Amino acid sequence: MKVYLIGIGGIGMCGVAGILKESGFKVFGSEKGKLYPPSSQVLKKLSIPIYEPDPQNIEKIKPDAVIVGNIAKKDDVEVLASQKLGIPLYSFPSFLNQFIFKDKKVLVCAGTHGKTTVTALLSYTLEYLGLDPTYLVGGVLRHTELNFRKGDGSFAVVEGDEYPASFFDKEPKFLYYKPFSIILTNLEYDHADVYPDIESLKEVFKKLISLVSEEGVIVYNFEDKNLAKIIKNTSSKAKIISYGKNLKADFVLLKSETQFKNKSFLNYIVVNTPFEKNLKFYLSLPGEHNALNALCVLSLLYGLNLLNINWREAFKTFPGVKRRQEILYTDKNLVIIDDFAHHPTEVRVTLEELKKAIKPQKTIVIFEPRTNSSKRKVFQEDYVKSLSLADEIYLKIPPNLEKIPEEERLDIDSLLKALKNLGKRAYFLENNLKFDKILKRKTLFIFMSSAYFEKLEKIKEYILKTEIK
Repeated sequence: MKVYLIGIGGIGMCGVAGILKESGFKVFGSEKGKLYPPSSQVLKKLSIPIYEPDPQNIEKIKPDAVIVGNIAKKDDVEVLASQKLGIPLYSFPSFLNQFIFKDKKVLVCAGTHGKTTVTALLSYTLEYLGLDPTYLVGGVLRHTELNFRKGDGSFAVVEGDEYPASFFDKEPKFLYYKPFSIILTNLEYDHADVYPDIESLKEVFKKLISLVSEEGVIVYNFEDKNLAKIIKNTSSKAKIISYGKNLKADFVLLKSETQFKNKSFLNYIVVNTPFEKNLKFYLSLPGEHNALNALCVLSLLYGLNLLNINWREAFKTFPGVKRRQEILYTDKNLVIIDDFAHHPTEVRVTLEELKKAIKPQKTIVIFEPRTNSSKRKVFQEDYVKSLSLADEIYLKIPPNLEKIPEEERLDIDSLLKALKNLGKRAYFLENNLKFDKILKRKTLFIFMSSAYFEKLEKIKEYILKTEIK
């Protein structure tokens, strides 16, 4: 079967392409403009033919199915060519559901924050335990430099996204996966371009919960008020397990202490569980938020009766995900980290936990509000509070900001002024890049964006040149 992916350069789409190729499909794809890491690196490994968008691609290849990524609109030339030839169009979750996941027990990891890390940790642990899972993650795992795996085991792990599947299919992606079990990390207002308020988001999460198999498990964050309310009103017959810091949760985080040594993180964690009190283990990721991510994975493994003696070693050796607190460089005076954080809560938590672990004398952030939600002024004040945790902030103006209606648009000028009013050194990245006075003492430098910084390597090189040993 020949499959053509329009918008193959998206992180989800390139992972789907990999799963399909390893499943025996003949895979082709197209992407507008330049491919960027990490997708470009994944696709290079796959050796999939990738074309510039052109209706002749469809006419020559004559695929049996076309998978349409979110980037494509109804007037896309390859979409129109496919429709003209009568080739069926699919969103990628609908295709996975029909052709890849139909005989699998699908474990969906969903929530506003942390779902990529949770999906990756669960996938890695199941593989470490010898269960041969299939998985699709919204980030590249550092040890494989891929974001997918095609396994022969009974489980499939997938990152559950509530965003609409495609321009012709407004169903939230995660509803296609018909979950056997789910993890719900948290629920905050997000995707402001799609959901008008938090209540509309709650509705789609209720639908997700209602799909869980009676034999499955629902793991949720006990302290998240939105999730707690949804769970309280659910009629699901699945096993429900809670986790959090509250002593009333089924799995309770008692302690999380991160050390930054030998150019890596080691998180010492103590928890109470239904099977052991004061259970101790280590995690290779920093911070309390990642301790909670590990705890929800542990909760699901317990609920599915999948725990064996090797789970501790899996958590301790988990290599992590690229662009999630990824250490790009470190020496005694300087730590450079690349991170995906873009929602105000993610920015705040990441800054708090990295500062706690690394203990820098100065923290510098380059921040880009790139997603459709982060470009909107609904988060204006929250960004001021979160970014003010840094000593110096460089704001990168995102592409297509002008396409957001002015009355809804994030006011970056006002954001800059507000940070300066708080006594912060704040600049636009394009106009100022001077670190020579900063690197005289231990400095934490963080890139924060939902997308790869095209000039990251050049900026990193500049930082290292100006570093004062």
